[in-house]
Amino acid sequence: MLIQTTNQLVKFIADIGSPPYVAIDTEFISEKTYYPQLCLVQIAFGSNAAVIDPLGDLDLKPLIAFLENQKIIKVLHAAHQDLAIFWNNFRLAPKPVFDTQVAAMVCGFGDQVSYGQLVKVFANTRLDKNSQIVDWSKRPLLERHIEYALADVVYLGTVYEKLLEGIRRRKRAGWIEAEMLELSDPKRYVFNPDVQSRRLKMRYLKPRQLAMLHKMILWREERAISQNIPRGWVLKDLALRDIISNPPQNRQELGRIRGIGGLAKDQVGEEILECIRKAKNRPLSECPPVETVNTHNQAKDSTMVLLRALLKHVCEQNEVASKLVASRSELEEIALGGANRVSGGWRGEIFGGLANQLLKGQIALTLADGDFEIVKRG
Repeated sequence: MLIQTTNQLVKFIADIGSPPYVAIDTEFISEKTYYPQLCLVQIAFGSNAAVIDPLGDLDLKPLIAFLENQKIIKVLHAAHQDLAIFWNNFRLAPKPVFDTQVAAMVCGFGDQVSYGQLVKVFANTRLDKNSQIVDWSKRPLLERHIEYALADVVYLGTVYEKLLEGIRRRKRAGWIEAEMLELSDPKRYVFNPDVQSRRLKMRYLKPRQLAMLHKMILWREERAISQNIPRGWVLKDLALRDIISNPPQNRQELGRIRGIGGLAKDQVGEEILECIRKAKNRPLSECPPVETVNTHNQAKDSTMVLLRALLKHVCEQNEVASKLVASRSELEEIALGGANRVSGGWRGEIFGGLANQLLKGQIALTLADGDFEIVKRG
């Protein structure tokens, strides 16, 4: 069913009523804009399923009100992008949510299992992916495109119910609840310069270099938003890293940076140089705190090897995806004696506590018949 008018939308929502959950997906394009352009919203529960066309002549307020109903669980797969779109377009943070990809990681399906894989396992159906690469902004939609979009939600209810059974059987409802609460937090979808700077992976910067990085990241974001273009179209990460590593003094030096070229001669070039000047003149006391350099790199590397081995062993024993338990950066923080989310909650129960004991020498890892074993010491 394709919905392109407000009356059709109101009728569909009335027909679907107040179910315990609904399956949701979106289709969008993001190659040429800062904010992804929402092109379709798919919703299904039982025999009721529809593809809603936000580009049609309809008012989406009934849909937003429906998604705001906190008595209905919103089921999505790999939910981050969909939820970011709802927040950016409507300032809507649906609650409660259930991400089947995260749930699958808790149920032993490994890292980032696809929706198609789960449909094959739980619904014994192979999805047709021939329309996977489509410009969803083009109208009219072809019938095969509508069928493809509907397939992304009509089996999602079955996947949800089967995963829920697995979670309850494993007594991991508390694990899932904590993860889903994080997904519903709007802070995840608001621009954060600290998150962007970490993604660039520029370590051990001096205070003014870090100030320069933050200034450049903010400048790039503001320009991308004002022009509604991807941030990489303003300035690519490669060029940004080069600027921070070797700050140019003038337009000529800026023009030598790969990816800048002729931009150095126009307003963009002047704005970049102004960011550099302001960062250089910033008092050290006002610069962001820098990462402390660890002088025992070899010891840290050895610790990381042990922590990764422990993580792999623990996750195999508990049938949970290692990526969900701890990221590489979180392992590095632990290796350096820091604390993070791995230290508490369900992660602390299965891994964080053992990691702490390993670092203190209270336990050791040994090999027995090719597999790791945890052995208490002393």
